Amino acid sequence: MHTILLIIGIFALGYLARRLINEPHTLVKWLNNHIIYIAMPSIILLKVPPMSINSAMLVPAALPWLWAVVGGLLIILISRLLHFPKPLEGAVLLLALLGNTSFLGFPMVQAFFNDSVLSYAIVYDQIGNFLLLSTVGLLIIAAYAPKGSGHEVTFANIAKRVFSFPPFIALLAASLLPVDAMVNTAEPLLSMLGNTLMPAALFVIGLQFQPQLLPEHRKPLITAISLKMLLAPALAYLIVSNLPIAIAAKQATIFETAMPCMITPGIMAIQAGLAPRFCATLLGYSTLFSFLWLPIVAAMLIA
Repeated sequence: MHTILLIIGIFALGYLARRLINEPHTLVKWLNNHIIYIAMPSIILLKVPPMSINSAMLVPAALPWLWAVVGGLLIILISRLLHFPKPLEGAVLLLALLGNTSFLGFPMVQAFFNDSVLSYAIVYDQIGNFLLLSTVGLLIIAAYAPKGSGHEVTFANIAKRVFSFPPFIALLAASLLPVDAMVNTAEPLLSMLGNTLMPAALFVIGLQFQPQLLPEHRKPLITAISLKMLLAPALAYLIVSNLPIAIAAKQATIFETAMPCMITPGIMAIQAGLAPRFCATLLGYSTLFSFLWLPIVAAMLIA
């Protein structure tokens, strides 16, 4: 219980700071850079080298891609039935297919599970979500962004995004290079830096929260949260519950699938002009719902 209170408290501090700071965008940028360039690579360097490569890793790596297909088809169908405008359809596609599996996912996994679950969560995030964002996410933006907005997709753009992303570089280094001795030496420092991920991530989410919900955004918001946080983990549970793989892999896959909408594609959608107000509101409300929902999911997975 104290973990949840701490999580809510840090989020609330971020939201309060938004009210008190004249230009929170500078602080948001600084914290995002700290998370991407320092905190996440530190956790990956700590947790990946001790991992043993096994077939169970295919499950958390593949589930995000499966959800992208199933969820994408459902979103397009619902959008057409409910007559969402094109920018809203693109925003729901982008945010409801990709979960906040690192900024919020890693801290939540650390709060409720052990290091073995975190190792599989890293696979889910980097091989699944991050590669999806860098490929399918860019294609969605290119398809739905206004013409002439400069969001055309090329192979070079995708490759640059993938191989210049610090956590992905850390994953490659930790998986392919003999870094064990270096990591063991730097373990106290890496642990200290990695522990800053949860407060920094929650604070920055609070900084960006916009609670005002426009009437025309209610149905798209309910659609996005219901599909991303309820249907997606239910589908993951049906698929992985009977597979002959480690329990940690099952827990990581289902729990990460239940995460709220990812911040990065929300920012990308806002920059591309895909319903900016809706994106900011959806990010905030899905995160708030996760404070109630994720402890319930964790309790069911641990039971």
